[in-house]
Amino acid sequence: MMTKSDADGQNTSRYRISKKKQTQPIYEMVPCYEEAVILGDSLAESILDFRLLRKHNVVAKRNRCIDSIQGDLLFAISMQPSVIFMEYGKNDMLRSGKDLNAFIACYRRQIQMLQSALPQTAVYINSILPLRRDVMQRNGGEHRYHSYNRALKDMCDALQLTFIDNSSLMEWEDEVYEYDGIHPKYPYYPKWLRYMAACAGLLPKESD
Repeated sequence: MMTKSDADGQNTSRYRISKKKQTQPIYEMVPCYEEAVILGDSLAESILDFRLLRKHNVVAKRNRCIDSIQGDLLFAISMQPSVIFMEYGKNDMLRSGKDLNAFIACYRRQIQMLQSALPQTAVYINSILPLRRDVMQRNGGEHRYHSYNRALKDMCDALQLTFIDNSSLMEWEDEVYEYDGIHPKYPYYPKWLRYMAACAGLLPKESD
């Protein structure tokens, strides 16, 4: 991403945050993501809702499916980040008419578009999160959920990309979820950001 000089003439990130604010939990991950972009659906959008990152670091929209993200990809490409995290699949999985093979084929094409435009950018793929038990049961059960994640993992293996499995970040009891049984409550998101940063080597040395 572009940089500009601060008041002292030193080259710094385009969007700086004071050292005092960096020590506050809500701002903790901001410096780690200055050269990164998170692409996703409403889960990623929640990062902005909770003001955990700056707007230029998250390109996400509710109800996004993997076949409707071309505009988001073009915007991310224009940012020229060093790292891109992709978080898709929840909406595809919840739409009963969606074919798993078609989902993976489309995901591969979208990744290849990014890699063609940004050959030096590292791409990381997030797993699909578990749903609340009753919601899971209404949408194909655990078999469908595990099938999608296995397919994503296999795709990453084939493309030599890192698959970020977020399933161990929480104990997925009913109280973890918002009323819809799909989106986790606030405590998940700081953990998720830290885990993604760790997987991509973005954490400062003293935080490893």
